[in-house]
Formats: sequence, C-alpha cells, structure tokens
Amino acid sequence: MKKILLLLLHILFCVGLSAQEAYFEYTFDDCSFEDTFQRFPGITPGGVPKCVCGLGTNSIELDGDKQFLTFSSQVNPLMDVDFTLDMYFFMEIQDGETDIFSIRNGCGGLDSMMALRYFSNTNEILFEIGSNVNNYFSVRKKLSSELCWHRFTLAKFGLLYFVYLDNDLLTRIISNESINFSRLGKFSIGNSPCNNTNQAKRFKGSIDEVVLYKRALSDREIIQMYKYPDRIITNNTTIFKGESILLEIGESCANSIFWSPAATLDNPDELSTLATPQQTTNYKVSLDNGKCISSDTVTIYVADKDKLDCNRLLLPKAFTPNNDGLNERFGISNLFLIDELEYFEIYDRWGAKVWETKLMNETWDGSINGQPLNSGMYLYKIKYTCKSEEKLNVNNFTMLR
Repeated sequence: MKKILLLLLHILFCVGLSAQEAYFEYTFDDCSFEDTFQRFPGITPGGVPKCVCGLGTNSIELDGDKQFLTFSSQVNPLMDVDFTLDMYFFMEIQDGETDIFSIRNGCGGLDSMMALRYFSNTNEILFEIGSNVNNYFSVRKKLSSELCWHRFTLAKFGLLYFVYLDNDLLTRIISNESINFSRLGKFSIGNSPCNNTNQAKRFKGSIDEVVLYKRALSDREIIQMYKYPDRIITNNTTIFKGESILLEIGESCANSIFWSPAATLDNPDELSTLATPQQTTNYKVSLDNGKCISSDTVTIYVADKDKLDCNRLLLPKAFTPNNDGLNERFGISNLFLIDELEYFEIYDRWGAKVWETKLMNETWDGSINGQPLNSGMYLYKIKYTCKSEEKLNVNNFTMLR
C-alpha cells in the first residue's frame, strides 16, 4: 500500500510539473505527433513511423532507414535560456554509428550545435554541444547491458549544462558563453545533416516522453520523475520472517517475464509478484520484449522478530541535503524495529527544536518552515515502543551542504 501511494504521488507530481512548467510534452499515447497541452506545433514525421507499445501507453518506432522526426524551429530559441530536455529511447543496435538526435546546420563545423550519437564498436553514446570550436564539449558513456530503455536529460542553468544518462550525471559543463543553437537547423531525431558525411545510420527503435521544461530541473526532480521502464520499483527493504512483500515493475512492454528464485514467489512470470522469503534473498527479474532483454535486482532482508535488539535503532551519522539525489533526507533506516512511534524530534546545537513528527515514515530534509538550515551538528530524540517496551534513543549527527 505504501508503494502504491508513493507511485500515485509520483504521478501527480509529474503531471503537475509538466502542465505548469513545460513548453511541450510529446507522450505519443494517442499515436499522434501533437503536444499533450496543445500549445506547441506538432512533430513532423519523415516516412510513416509506427505507433507501438511504449511508456504509459504507446511510443513512436522508427525503422532506421527512411523514418525520422523533426521538431518545430520554435524549439531552438527556447534553449537560449534555462531549460531541461528530457526523453526516453529504446534503441535497436546497428553496426557502426547511429544518429540519435541533433540540432545543427550542416556538418562543416561545430557552431551552435548539439548531437547525441551511438557507436556500436565501443557500445558508447557520444554527446556533443558547442557554440564554436573554442567552446565545444563532449562526453562519452557506455550503455548498460541491463537496460533496454534509456533516458537522456540535458539541463541548462545559466552557463552550466548538466548532462544525464539513465538518471546519472555524466558531466557538468561550464560554457564560456550561452550556446544558442542554429536557427537554420531543426531539432531532429534520426535526421542529422552529418549522416551522409559520417555514414551514420538513422535511429532505429522507439522514442517516447519527449519534454522540454522551462527551467533547469534539480537532480532530485529528475529522479522523482523517472518512469522505471522495465525496472523494479520496490526498494531494498526489510520484512519480518513469515511476512510477504509485493515486488513490482514499472512501465514495461515485455511479453516474457521471469523472476528468480521462483520458489518463494506466487507469480514468477508476472510484472507484480508476492514474495515470502524465509531468509534474506536477492531477487532478479528478466524481461524480454522480443528485441531486447533487460534485468534488475532487489534485495529483501528478512529479520527474526524474536531476535531483535530493540536498542539498535539505525540512523546515519551524517546526511547531505544538497539536491544531488544522494543522502538528501535524515530518518530511521530500520523502521521494522518500531511497533509505535511516540515522537521523533530534531534540535540544533543551541537546543532549539527544528523538526518533529509522529509518523514513522517521515524524514527530515534539513529545513525549517521551508528554509534550509546551515551545516553543523544536530541532535535527535526518538521515543518509541518495541516488543511492548518503551525506548528513548538520543544521539547527534552532522548535516553537510
């Protein structure tokens, strides 16, 4: 139930953010090339791309030959100011070089351009961006063999450009000047003017969820909006021996699913399966859609309630709420130890209370009344019941920004 509520909040967050802060959003769910909000010109397809299963409902499939997508020239000036470009792609591997997307006018230079390409000989993507030869940047990254769907995100904040692949920050670019993309070259998928020069192939596979936001999204926002294509949504967690937990997969077009080990699962060939492990177990799922096989894992820790040490409440000694998506919140790790929480309080070094809750799942983000607090030493007090005994846990920790 907790996971379902989290997923619902995730969906509401994404819908709200998209509607309020996006220039355009192309989901292809209705098999059209129109902006979801009906505010931006539609995409112009080259050839007759297919509408196939995708994230949410449908995606657009390109054949790698005569099919491509071209966006309105109105896109280019929107990227002169802060923005976030976000998209998902499912690529069928072709020998040699593959053109994923680009904005450039011709192939004779590095002026006012960006491009994303794939090289099969090294299994790497190459992202390039620049305003001229003296202000040109590139980054390479191998594609994970465990993923079929990949996510590319580019965020601009002033002269900083943040490049992400599959939610991981690949590089932070510090540009000498704002990179204003050529008004003569349109943003296109699989239709770079360099394809003939480089003997590159057009993109072959599916494109989905192409969104341009009006500002630079934070690391945390980017992660919160992830659609988990063919990925396990259920987090590594702890249950008591004899209990069960639902293992769930995000968006998927797989026609063959296999969870293992299957002995402690009720439906090992379904997207969602109930696990009842008798000991700590690492579950793996493989998903085959006929063109690619993806895999993911989750660990379910099993605790024996009779052997619990009620005094071993686990909290980190430090956390870093700096919007990098890691160690952002401070809270209790082993909640399974608590039968009932009376209070969880946090104080600054002068003894002033800065946060409190009576809800077990709540965590602290390092702020008070929405205002971030300074780095330093803090103290927590937690009063709880474990095995019908009242316990008080008091200790200090450090916040680092």
